[in-house]
Amino acid sequence: MSENSKMQELVALRTALGFTQSRMAHEIELNLRDYQSFEWGENEIPDLYLRAIERIAMLYAVRHKNPMLVPPAMRAEALQFARMVEASL
Repeated sequence: MSENSKMQELVALRTALGFTQSRMAHEIELNLRDYQSFEWGENEIPDLYLRAIERIAMLYAVRHKNPMLVPPAMRAEALQFARMVEASL
């Protein structure tokens, strides 16, 4: 994934959740300025933070019963996983 794609995904996830930059920074335990440097392309965002944010999106989607809070690729993976679990029962 290119750095520009990561930045776009980061902003898309945050806005889909309705979070401010400050809120998202708090959720992933970063200070605001460090988080902003990722969104603004000043520093490369480690994949670890993207995965953590995706996990946060999954939790919020479950809590709010809104699957649209989860990125499309994750929804597809979750659906595939659910089908595997269902088939094994």
